[in-house]
Amino acid sequence: MDIEQVKKLAYLARLEVSEDELATLAVEMGSIVAFVDEIQKVQIPANEARDFARVNIFRDDIVTPIIANHDLVETAPMHQDHFVKVPKVIGE
Repeated sequence: MDIEQVKKLAYLARLEVSEDELATLAVEMGSIVAFVDEIQKVQIPANEARDFARVNIFRDDIVTPIIANHDLVETAPMHQDHFVKVPKVIGE
């Protein structure tokens, strides 16, 4: 990636980049693009990809009853008249 491409990307992202940072960013962004190119070359056999997509490594999905609205409101730090109370953010 060259400095002109970095300038264009910075402009599109509405970022202000100093002249000192342009050369460093060009090298770093070039390395990132090269790394992504390497990742895209990885081939996963169709049967392994399908098996991987079906595994939930975090937890079992358990259906639980919905907590009553009253209980949810009561857990809020500020509540009043069965509603969550929030600080006023719009002036009069």
